[in-house]
Amino acid sequence: MSIYLDHNATTPVRPEVADAMAEVLRALPGNPSSTHAPGRAARAAVENARAEVARLVGADAEEIVFTSGGTEANELAIRGLLRGIQSGPDPDPNPLPKTGEGIGSGPLAPRSGERVRERGPRHVVSSRLEHPSVAGALAAEGADVTYVAVSPDGRIDVAALRAALRPHTVLVTLALANHELGNIYDIAALARAAHEVGALFHTDAVQAAGKIDVDVDALGVDALTVSAHKLHGPKGVGAAYIRRGAPFAPLAGGGHQERERRAGTENVSGIVGFGVAARLAGAERAEAAARIAGLRDRLEARLLALPGARRNGDAENRLAGTLNVGFAGAPGQFVAAALDLEGISVSTGAACTSGSLAPSEVLLALGLSREEAGCAIRFGIGAGNTEAEIDRVAAVVGEIVERARGTETRTETRTRTRTRTGKKERVVVAMSGGVDSSAAAALLVERGYEVIGATLRLYDASGTSASIGGRCCGPRDIEDARATAALLGIPHHVIDESAAFHSYVIDEFVAGYRAGRTPNPCVRCNERLKFGPLLAFADAVGASALATGHYARVGPGPDGGLALGRARDRGKDQSYFLFGVRPELLSRVWFPLGEMSKDEVRALARRAGLPNADKPDSQQICFIPDGDHVGFLAAHGGAGPTGDIVDDTSGARIGGHDGTHAFTIGQRRGVPGGAGAPRFVLRIDAATGEVRVGPRDRLGRDRLRVGDVRWLDARASTGALRCSVQIRHHALAAPAWIEPETDGGALVRLDEPAFGVAPGQAAVFYDGDDRVIGGGWIQ
Repeated sequence: MSIYLDHNATTPVRPEVADAMAEVLRALPGNPSSTHAPGRAARAAVENARAEVARLVGADAEEIVFTSGGTEANELAIRGLLRGIQSGPDPDPNPLPKTGEGIGSGPLAPRSGERVRERGPRHVVSSRLEHPSVAGALAAEGADVTYVAVSPDGRIDVAALRAALRPHTVLVTLALANHELGNIYDIAALARAAHEVGALFHTDAVQAAGKIDVDVDALGVDALTVSAHKLHGPKGVGAAYIRRGAPFAPLAGGGHQERERRAGTENVSGIVGFGVAARLAGAERAEAAARIAGLRDRLEARLLALPGARRNGDAENRLAGTLNVGFAGAPGQFVAAALDLEGISVSTGAACTSGSLAPSEVLLALGLSREEAGCAIRFGIGAGNTEAEIDRVAAVVGEIVERARGTETRTETRTRTRTRTGKKERVVVAMSGGVDSSAAAALLVERGYEVIGATLRLYDASGTSASIGGRCCGPRDIEDARATAALLGIPHHVIDESAAFHSYVIDEFVAGYRAGRTPNPCVRCNERLKFGPLLAFADAVGASALATGHYARVGPGPDGGLALGRARDRGKDQSYFLFGVRPELLSRVWFPLGEMSKDEVRALARRAGLPNADKPDSQQICFIPDGDHVGFLAAHGGAGPTGDIVDDTSGARIGGHDGTHAFTIGQRRGVPGGAGAPRFVLRIDAATGEVRVGPRDRLGRDRLRVGDVRWLDARASTGALRCSVQIRHHALAAPAWIEPETDGGALVRLDEPAFGVAPGQAAVFYDGDDRVIGGGWIQ
């Protein structure tokens, strides 16, 4: 049974709306700007719908401008008002009242544009609780923004607004009802305070229209925005109310539509659907709100009875169908994903931003910690929901919260999941967007598993070459993972771990280079970050295992424990990067590609029709997609001291450099040559800035000190051990003796000197050249 509780994100289209739209598509082919009969018929349909939308918010039809949705409506209203203020005096600074309206009962006339220019820059007051489109519109106009203070339950009072206003404030933009909390605000009082200093007032009524009584004159606003799909109308249609006489400048030219306020041919069928939805919502509003509020209260009572539950938002002035609840210790993104697998649709925040599943900015604005905000779930209840659905949701949420908190054992989880699914074992596949992880997912689907795709968002590469070229962690990679999951018919979720990634990986990378070391961020990422969150997600959704696209093998070891081995395709083997993953985590991980070659993987991807079958492999560090690690380090505080380049043979200074972070042991590029022979970096002194260089034969080291050793084979830590040691990803493993030391480190004695041994790199120990027995960090 499917239960839809995400009506704040969008609502199901009503049959009456769909029928009206279908009739328009069949019978009204004309362009509403054309003067012939089909065009006039289309124009009449648009104007009839405009009147219905205007009636819903108490406006005149001519004050309604149709848009592509609420986001564009907010941008049109906010930017249009700001541009209108800046472009010149108000074209109608003292508009006549509407018919039947008393003088002075409507919004106060704004100050002229000339006064605004004299008083300084365009100052705007908003809040941290607004929809992301509001901040985007203000940023696009370069507005000077002050954010009004909000209470811990998300209230905004008039005193707080007055404290944020300035003599030169030109606009206040605050929502009528919050999209995540459901809070309803006293916009009439807030608008009066704004008008007292001559500022215009815009309110985002996208969540409120059709759910509560909305009247632009009673509210006293200069602009208001609504969207069709929030009240059972079609997606892709919205509207902005712009008060007659308010200063306004269009954002784009090229057409005379919408009284020259928004160019572009109108979406006739969508607008007609909007009009029908507005009429029905207005007629049924009071009755629907009372019924929905009863369902909300029923769900709220059950959920708040769970240990560690808390309601977010105002308990009194709120929308009937919105309930935001956090469950301490249970990440909201995990709970939402697990509910989705049970056929229950909820969200963790605004639909425009929830794809990232990062903690809600709205909840952070209330003073919640990132952890507290990350535990929230938004339930959006609608007219089609029933008491039976509410009771089922409450019961299932309780079970899932226990799983997400780790209070249910994995045995209990697997038993419950297999009972519920009936036959298929559930497996989470880590999908990076590359061909390897995608092929792993396809392979497991082919083998009959119930596969759930999960992508870690580790680094936001937006605005870099990764956005276009499709490298690890770029927006394109997440979209590639989503597209692959859609083709395979499996769910896909994004888990935001960007804050942890920055702390555990990027900060250490920067600090390592600043100290003269050469850290390996990919090893650290696997060791400290990737597997923990993904396995926690697997537990929350009732999966028995996590699969990745790594080229490696896992199986039983000779001591009865776990054995991590190289992949069959030695050229693609990634066991070097995995030595630091704790054995208890690796025991629950599958590597489906471990027995396959790269050519076989690509053939599998092509056979499955995967969209990224021929996507090139990523070769760069994910957070440095352009490969310029020196520039990245300089920009992020990782620059080492400047100093001298010294010949190690003679002790003579042969040059200077701009920072030790530009060097690594064994480097030749950028090093002055000597007497026709190349020189290599031998030592880096991060304290003095001195870089010692010399011939290659001085690079060799046959003894290494390795710290922070992780043993996969417990027997290996008891005494001297014969093995092979790999000191870089692309290096060959070399024969050596390992002598464990009491401080958790080990002394490595190589049979033959190794060249380019760099402090900060990983040294991985192999039994022969296949099974990983441990590893650590070169000192």
